[in-house]
Amino acid sequence: MNSNKSLLSWILASQFAAILVVCSKLTIPLGPIPLTGQTLAVGIIASLLTVRTGQKAIFLYLLLGLIGLPVFAGSSTSLAALLGPTAGYLWGFFVYVTLTAWWLRQRVKTPITLFCANLFGSVVQLAMGSLWLTISNQLSLTNAFLTGFVPFVIPGLIKLVMVVAVVQLISQRVSLPLGSGTH
Repeated sequence: MNSNKSLLSWILASQFAAILVVCSKLTIPLGPIPLTGQTLAVGIIASLLTVRTGQKAIFLYLLLGLIGLPVFAGSSTSLAALLGPTAGYLWGFFVYVTLTAWWLRQRVKTPITLFCANLFGSVVQLAMGSLWLTISNQLSLTNAFLTGFVPFVIPGLIKLVMVVAVVQLISQRVSLPLGSGTH
């Protein structure tokens, strides 16, 4: 039974990693950091899957890019993407999923809790991306914040509303196995 749960967790993670790949192709160039559909997918992953299954989805997504598949925004691949200007955002997906899924595991998924949990995860993820810009682009903390955080606040809030709507819609129609709990 435990091996069935593990297999199911990897299958769900694979399916949601594929959704993340598709959403990463929705890109609007916005300076050195593009506006993408990635965080929309990450919010959906964090809201519907368990912590571990969500982390597996992010791991698979990053692994696909590392081995050379054009899965990231702008079809970038490999270590260049995972160490370049957007690396802090990509690695921040783990933190977003972990914090948000953990928070939601302990609460009833109302629109308000979904929004607040995702807001928390997305702010931490954006902060990680901005902090990474101080290293990758040698920006001051202020310039990194103005470049990597501020332009994404309004689009991020819009995406959070979309996450809540999509998650509510999916939750009403589909019961995901391993969709809640501690796995």
